[in-house]
Amino acid sequence: MSLNWYAVRTRSHHEQKVHDILMGKSFNVFYPTIDAWSRRKDRKKRVKRPLFSGYLFVECELDNYAWLEIKKTHGVVNLVGFSDRPEPIPSEQIHSIQTILNAGIIPRPHPYLNEGDKVIVIEGPLKGAIGIYNRFDHVRGKLIVSLDLLGRSVEVEIESWAVEQF
Repeated sequence: MSLNWYAVRTRSHHEQKVHDILMGKSFNVFYPTIDAWSRRKDRKKRVKRPLFSGYLFVECELDNYAWLEIKKTHGVVNLVGFSDRPEPIPSEQIHSIQTILNAGIIPRPHPYLNEGDKVIVIEGPLKGAIGIYNRFDHVRGKLIVSLDLLGRSVEVEIESWAVEQF
C-alpha cells in the first residue's frame, strides 16, 4: 500500500478537535480553514472557519490499524467512500487546495455543478430563473430553459457563480 489522502467526515463543529487528536496520533492531517468575520453581540471578530464544513483530510496508508484508529477518534463519523469502503482522493486535488491557501488567496465555496443539473439563478438580472446547466468553459455556462409542453428551449450564457443547484 502507499500513502493516499482520505476525507474524514466529522460531527458538526468537531473539525478542530478531530484534527488535534489525529495529529496527536501521528497522522498527517490537512484541515483547510479560511478567515471570516463572526458577529458577536457587541462586536465583530475574525475567526477561522472550515473551508469544507464537516470534513478534514488524512494522508495515510489505510490498513486495518489506521482505519480503526481514525474511526474510533472522538468526533469522527466515518471515512468518505462507497459501500462502506473509503475511497482515496487524488493527491493533485488536495495539492491544488493547499496551493490556493498557501498563496494567501481566499477561496469562496462554489456549488458543485454537473452538466445537466437543474439550477436556479441566484444573482443578476436572471435571478429566479430555473433551468438546466450546461457548462461552456470553466467560468461560464449556459442556462437552458425549456417549455416542456411546447417541446422548445431557449439558452443564455451565464456566469457559473450565479447559479446553484435547484
